[in-house]
Amino acid sequence: MTVPDLNPQISVLTPDPPTTHRLNACAYQQSALTTLAHTQYAAFYTPTPDPTTRFLTLARRDLSNQTSEWHHLTFTDYPQRTDDGHNTISLGICAGDGTIHLAFDHHCDTLHYRLSQPGLAYDTRKTSWTAASFGAVQSHLPGCSTLQDVTYPRFIPAGKNLFFECRIGRGRYTPHPTPRALYLHGQNCNPYPNGLSFHPPTNTLHLTWTNRHFVPYDGAGDPTSTAHKAQAGPNGPENNEGLYYASAEVDTNPNPADPDRTVSVRWRGAHNADEVLATGAFGHTLPDEQTTGLDSQDPRLRVREIPRGSGIMNQEGQVVDADGGVHVLNREKTRQGREEWVYYACLPDGKGEAEVKWESWALEGVYPTETGLRGKVVCFRGGIWFVLPENEREEWVLARWGREDGLEVVWRGLGFTGEPVVDERALVELGVLSVFGLRVDGEGREVVVVTFGLEVLS
Repeated sequence: MTVPDLNPQISVLTPDPPTTHRLNACAYQQSALTTLAHTQYAAFYTPTPDPTTRFLTLARRDLSNQTSEWHHLTFTDYPQRTDDGHNTISLGICAGDGTIHLAFDHHCDTLHYRLSQPGLAYDTRKTSWTAASFGAVQSHLPGCSTLQDVTYPRFIPAGKNLFFECRIGRGRYTPHPTPRALYLHGQNCNPYPNGLSFHPPTNTLHLTWTNRHFVPYDGAGDPTSTAHKAQAGPNGPENNEGLYYASAEVDTNPNPADPDRTVSVRWRGAHNADEVLATGAFGHTLPDEQTTGLDSQDPRLRVREIPRGSGIMNQEGQVVDADGGVHVLNREKTRQGREEWVYYACLPDGKGEAEVKWESWALEGVYPTETGLRGKVVCFRGGIWFVLPENEREEWVLARWGREDGLEVVWRGLGFTGEPVVDERALVELGVLSVFGLRVDGEGREVVVVTFGLEVLS
């Protein structure tokens, strides 16, 4: 059943650049849209008169005021020219010092990173919203050395802290420049996270992923080759296997005497919450001691054995609810070879048992294709919601799910495309479901933010 009066607010940010491969609205950005202290921030590429060039743009608005306008800030000192869907933008905001962080334009490249002045995220004056409030593009994080071979950078809010995560390497294992920061590695495979989420009440990081097994290709062993930068190649979703899970306790109060404020983590597996499988640390300057991190194919991390060729996607969707329950969206050929969305959940039982239990359900009524656009799962006031692209046409679906009722569609957005990116902070802190994506506009597309009030349905 569709609820006809669920009318979202739609904000148009910019025309989408006319690239062959989509650079805005990709699931693995993790955050292209985020909120702090009622101010919402969006990061995206804007077109220029030269169709081969894009500029990085930030926009912000007062999310508590429905009539508030977006205020744009475009950086013209870095022309983005690589037409590759991997080369997206990730946005992060540190609640502790109000800094805004941007990482952009990567597919096995040296880090491109930009940092604002402290306090900018809390300074809503129009005069502060200028390029002068940001530093130059850098190849390293503050206090760290240059990062190379970067792909899929992510910023993860963690209370007053902010974590940075990325892939280092080109399909085969590459030693990390700061070994103790390495937390997950694949041997002849690439672990693709659905997301990395922090649960503040328990100071815990949650991670789920699938492994894509490596298929050799011409140039794979040549460090000067650029064959790995192809939009698609021999290492495709047909080589994905399994659903894996790990969680980590985070020491959010490091020793004040430590000048580097090193934060330690202890990683645990998918079945026994009492067993520590790996330890690691984050900090400005880390000791040069080797650690292997987690082996991405360790059976102790495997939630579900899903063989290659089963129709699963990489980097689909993940969220952690207020109680610490972990929710994952993916897809499988579940019945008679039909591709279906599948919802996986690991919910706390409140008994403090060490064993971790997972359940899964096929979502009926809205169907993906094997390589179609990815969706998102979100939690709101105990309810489970999905933002799903209709893979065979340009349409988004908002649906809620229940154990007894299954999937119920409450809104359909004709003309919407791209992969929905959800503002998780706005949902948790303000009760607003705000989604970043694309909408068809004539022969082109436009970058939009779609905002729902879910209170009427809760």
